[in-house]
Amino acid sequence: MIEFTYAMNAESVEDALGAFQESLVDQAPALAQIADDFREMMARQFASQGCAEGTPWAPLAPSTLRRRRASPSILYATGALLRSLTEPGAAGHVEELEDQSLTLGSELPYALYHQTGTRRLPARPLIVLSGTRAERWTEIVRRGLEEKTSLLRAKELL
Repeated sequence: MIEFTYAMNAESVEDALGAFQESLVDQAPALAQIADDFREMMARQFASQGCAEGTPWAPLAPSTLRRRRASPSILYATGALLRSLTEPGAAGHVEELEDQSLTLGSELPYALYHQTGTRRLPARPLIVLSGTRAERWTEIVRRGLEEKTSLLRAKELL
């Protein structure tokens, strides 16, 4: 007669699964990486005058160029708009990170006018989420989940 006995420490399995479930709720590490990438994207958008994400900005009007001898760069009269999108702590910078959400942008009132345009101001989209960028951010979240899954596999459940 052959007898097989299987014993499992149910409490340890429950603890491991509970910890894994809690870790899935906290996506803050992946979202922080996305925030870093967003700020880098914004810096490239300004440096390329919108071309970095495939949306070249309309040129400045000749009247604007005559008034602004110091900086002919589009959307860079004082640098405040760029700083509000790239520097945490800068005036107007919005970056709110929670376990499962991330809010990024600028609270400067004129940022929206540049993003969408007005009757007298052409749209110069600052924030553009290209397909490539969306895939990159999805991959960041996927890798974070994969790391958490590998940690669960590494736990000893007995």
